[in-house]
Amino acid sequence: MTPIRKPLRYFLAARALSILGDRVTDMVLPLAVLAASGSAVTAGVVGAAAQLPQVLAALHVGALVDRRERKGLMVTADVVRAVAFVAIGAEVVFGGARVVPLVLLALVTGIGDAVFHASASSYLPSLVEDRDLLRANGLVEGSDAAATLAGPAAGGWLLQALGPLVAFIVNAASFVASATLLARLPKNVPAQQKTEGDESVLAGLRLVRRDRAQAVLLVSACYLHLLAAAAFLPLLVRANEELRSSPLTTGLIVSAAGVGGLVSSFVIARFCDSARWPLLLAAVLSVNGGAVGVLALFDAPLWLAATVLVLDGASALGFIIVATTRQRITPDALRGRVIAASTAATATVRMLAVACAGALIDLVGPRPVLFGLAALALPFVVLLVLPGSTACPAEPASVASELT
Repeated sequence: MTPIRKPLRYFLAARALSILGDRVTDMVLPLAVLAASGSAVTAGVVGAAAQLPQVLAALHVGALVDRRERKGLMVTADVVRAVAFVAIGAEVVFGGARVVPLVLLALVTGIGDAVFHASASSYLPSLVEDRDLLRANGLVEGSDAAATLAGPAAGGWLLQALGPLVAFIVNAASFVASATLLARLPKNVPAQQKTEGDESVLAGLRLVRRDRAQAVLLVSACYLHLLAAAAFLPLLVRANEELRSSPLTTGLIVSAAGVGGLVSSFVIARFCDSARWPLLLAAVLSVNGGAVGVLALFDAPLWLAATVLVLDGASALGFIIVATTRQRITPDALRGRVIAASTAATATVRMLAVACAGALIDLVGPRPVLFGLAALALPFVVLLVLPGSTACPAEPASVASELT
């Protein structure tokens, strides 16, 4: 097994710190805004503003990532987010949590998030050999899972013990630390295509539309994100209204998700061969669908926690396979735009899933929603096992030439 080189260690540590900042924000921002403004609407609008750039600005962000040096983009995104979060803390504490300044600052952080994540995903293949890419993505997903486990708890403690301004400053410090580590990495200038057609911000969408492997990857990712966004709300409603679980019990059930993500990222992914990615993804989506259905059947907290562990473990493995395969088959000059276009699609799915899940739960109850999410796995699995989906994708160079 190839040892982890120092540049990859810096990258993983920086990305974990950046994700930790994101997860702290997920907890601190809405609670701080709600406490300062007294308005759930304001908190919701500010939170939505932070997510909008992932959808509305994704294509332009992808083009930026394909035209500029990527390490510098990551460092700049971290620094901008650090400054923006300090400003948000100051606005919450001293400015009365006014809606317009908070929305504008949230949009800035959202753009920073979009730039950082597209740049990081495009940068990673330059740090490792192709044979080690699956393992590297497993380490990335594992560091994300660890940050996800620690971030909300850390954010809640900071907000309660030290107040919102200190919480936002500590959050900003995580982005500064990430930028400091990233500054140690080598530069990565995207490869340049000779043809003008590849300069379009829509080049990533055209590649996804024309290449079957890219399209199947995107469709599979959409189902993974659909479950990630929509599955836990009906579970929480079941635990609260049907099972009468205490908040602590419910929290422990949900926390099992992080354990599943860590196991898949650090252990299972090491033994997977991404050359057979359609069959691997079909297995992952089958497990996901089955686990979501089981969440509607079990009543015992221990069995629910075990099911959540399996569900998130399978999802983490699916995200690793999708990221690795996309990085391998996408030309370097188009990688940022393909990743950004895919992010826009999956972010839209997540937003719609969250919006629809609540309405459906009120209409038919949590159990039917969970069964419906489970049944949705079937067409995605069929797509992956159909003849032709397991064929080797086109080489990146040949795919790029088809776009001109």
